[in-house]
Order: sequence, then structure tokens, then C-alpha cells
Amino acid sequence: MAVSVTRASAGLNVSSQVASGTGAVHSFSKAFENDLKNSSGNFIFDRVFALEDYSLTVASGNLDIDLYDLGSIDLGAGAGEDALGLSHANAKIHLLAIQNKDITTGGTLRIDNSVANAWTGLLPAAATLDIPKGGFVVVQFGDAGSTVTDASNHMLRLSAQTTDCEINFAFFSSQS
Repeated sequence: MAVSVTRASAGLNVSSQVASGTGAVHSFSKAFENDLKNSSGNFIFDRVFALEDYSLTVASGNLDIDLYDLGSIDLGAGAGEDALGLSHANAKIHLLAIQNKDITTGGTLRIDNSVANAWTGLLPAAATLDIPKGGFVVVQFGDAGSTVTDASNHMLRLSAQTTDCEINFAFFSSQS
């Protein structure tokens, strides 16, 4: 099935103004933006996967996401299909966003690369990254993307640590 991307952008604005007791002021403002297109003007991705307001509980254990073909994840269109009903056979991840929402009872969200066939595009094998409630990670891998390989470099494990989490998770990918 042909996919037509009509709009996409990634952006983050970081700014601050800090003053000392002596009256010295340091101001900083930077925008990081990417329209997710290559030098020819074509979008660099053809698939999108997203979990919004997803409840990740300590009791449910790990959420293992197969970045290659989504594995057994079913968003309602069938296992291994995204919200448009499209199957995935991803070769590259172009953007990855993980947010641990700031909810009153929220715990720490762990990205755990100790899983078999861990995707090493974000973290090295066996590494972990803990995201406290209210924290997030967004990585845009440029035009070339970060390689995903079926059966050897494709699993991303998320888990709630000590207390349940509510998360937003998304990735933009391409099949070539």
C-alpha cells in the first residue's frame, strides 16, 4: 500500500534567563527544528507508531516493542499493524520520542537494553536509562536514520519502576 506523508516536523525550544545576586543575567534561547525531509525535499519516513496516554504498570511487567515489525502489539487494526492498518518492516528509525507523563502518582520509566536482540540505536546493549515522571527523551536521527534489523537489533523494552507510569511513545520509521 502506498503511503503519502503530507505533513511532519520535529521541534524543541529551550530557553532560560538566570540572574545572580549581583545583577548579572545570562539568557539563552535555542530552537532545534527538522522538517523530516531529505535534501530532495521528500519525507524521510513512511511509517508512524504511537502510544498515547498508555498506562504502564509495575504489575504488567515489561512493554517490549519490536521496532522492526511491532510484533504482537495490536492497536486495534491487528497485531503488527499501526493505527492506519499498515504493516511494518522497518529498516530505519528516524525519530523516537518517549515521555513519562507528570501524573501525581507517576513513577520512574526505564528504557532497558538488557533484553535479547536489543535495539542499540539509542543505548548500547545492556544499558538502561531511567526517566523520572515529567521527563522525556526525543532523538531525531537525521536523514540516514538509525538501523533496525529483524531478529538481531530491534527490541526496545520499557518498564515502570516501583510505581505505575503513564507514557507517550512514538517513532517515525522507514522501510528502506
